[in-house]
Amino acid sequence: MITAPGVGSGLDVQSIVDQLMSIERAPLNRLEADKQDLESQLSAFGKLKSALSTFQTSFKDLKTVSSFEVYKAESSNEAAFTATADSTAAIGFNSIQVVNLAESHKMGSLAIADTGTTTLGTAGDQMTFTVNGNAFTVNAGGLTLSALRDAINDAPDNTGVSASIVSENSGSHRLVLTSTETGNANAISITSTGTVGTDLGLTDINNPAQLDAEILVDGLYTVTRSGNVINDAISGVTLTLLSETTTPDQLTVSRDIDGVKESIQTFVDAFNELNKVFDDLSGEGDDLEADNTLRSIENQVRDVFNTPPTGLTGSYSYLSEVGVSIQRDGTLSLDATALEKAVNTDFAGLADMFANDNQGYLFRLDSLISNFVQSSGLIDARQDGLNARIDTSSQRIQDMEYRLELREQRLLDQFTALDTLMGQLNGTSAFLTQQLATLPELKLK
Repeated sequence: MITAPGVGSGLDVQSIVDQLMSIERAPLNRLEADKQDLESQLSAFGKLKSALSTFQTSFKDLKTVSSFEVYKAESSNEAAFTATADSTAAIGFNSIQVVNLAESHKMGSLAIADTGTTTLGTAGDQMTFTVNGNAFTVNAGGLTLSALRDAINDAPDNTGVSASIVSENSGSHRLVLTSTETGNANAISITSTGTVGTDLGLTDINNPAQLDAEILVDGLYTVTRSGNVINDAISGVTLTLLSETTTPDQLTVSRDIDGVKESIQTFVDAFNELNKVFDDLSGEGDDLEADNTLRSIENQVRDVFNTPPTGLTGSYSYLSEVGVSIQRDGTLSLDATALEKAVNTDFAGLADMFANDNQGYLFRLDSLISNFVQSSGLIDARQDGLNARIDTSSQRIQDMEYRLELREQRLLDQFTALDTLMGQLNGTSAFLTQQLATLPELKLK
C-alpha cells in the first residue's frame, strides 16, 4: 500500500499540491492585504483623534475671554510677603506693611521632675479644652506628663490642641499646648477639676489677644485676619505673610503678558503638531492618503483660521494682526514682539478675537473639534465603519481558509490516487517486461 505521496510513482505530490494551492490562495492573500489596510486606517484615525484632542487641550485655558485676564502680583520684598493675582485683580500699586504675623496660641506648664513617674492631680480629675467655641474633655487625674500628653493628642474629639513636652534638663520637663490654628479666635481656654490644673500651672506663652495677622495697606487701612494667607483684603490678590516689617513694601499688580504669550505659544506649538499629523497621515503612500474624512477635518480646521470673527468691536480680526501667522507649509508661527504690542494696545480686543463665546477663533475651534472627537462624533462613526468592514473581512478570510483546506485535501486525495495508480501500472509494466524477457527467442529461417 502506498503510504506517502510520490512513493509509488516518483511524483512530488506535495510540491504539486503546494504550487496549485498557492494559486488558489491568491484571493485569500488579497483579502488579508485588504484587512491589513483597513486596520492601518483604523489605527491612523486613532492617531488623528488623539492629536485633535491634544490640540483642543492646549487652549482649554484660553477659550473664554475671562481666561485672558491673567495678572501677576509682585512683592518688592519677598522676605516679608509674596502675592498672587487672579482674573478679578486690578492693575495698580499698594504699599504693604506687615505689622504682625498670625500666631498659634501657646501655653506652658510648671517644671515637672520627670515625664514617666510623677503623677498629676488625683484619679477623676478632668481637663476641658475649648478652641473657637468647640470643647473636648480628657481624664487627666493620676497621669504622668507623657500619659497626659498622649491623652490630649489622642482624644477622638480633640478640637484643635496639640500637646508636646519640652525637656529643659533631666529634672525639668514642661507640657506645652499649641493651638493647631492661628489667630485670636483659636486661643486655648482651659478649665479643670481637682488639683491637676494646679499641679500643671499652665500659663500663656504668648498673648491670646494678639495672635491675629495685621497689615497696613497704603499707610491707612489696617487689616487683621486669623491667618498669614490673606485673600480678601485686596480684590483678586492673595497675600502670604512671611515676616514682620517696620516700613512698607510695594505690591505691584500688572497684566501677565508673559503668561499670555506662553499660553498662545503653547497653542501654536500644539497646532503645528496637529499639522504634522495631517501631513504624516495624508502623504503619498500613507494610511489615509486621499481619505475624504481626513481632508474634510483638515479643511474645516483651516477654514476657522481663514474666517475672521464678525460683529466684534475690538481692534483685531485676523490672527496675523497679533503676531500669529500661517506659514507656507501650513504651520503657525508666533511673533512675540507683535503679540506684546497687541496686548498693550487693545488687550480686550485681543481677548475677544481669540475667545469671544460665539465668534472667537478658539471658541469656534473648540466647538468644531468637539464634533470630531466626542463619543459618536465624526471620527467614531468612521472608526465604527472600519471596524464593521474588518469584521466582515475576518469572516470572509475564515470562510475562505476553510474552503481552501477542503480544496487542498481533495487535491492531495486525487494526486495520491494518481500516484497509487501509476505505481501499480509501473509494477505491471515491470512484470510484463520480465516475463517477456524469459520467452525463448524466436529464430526465423
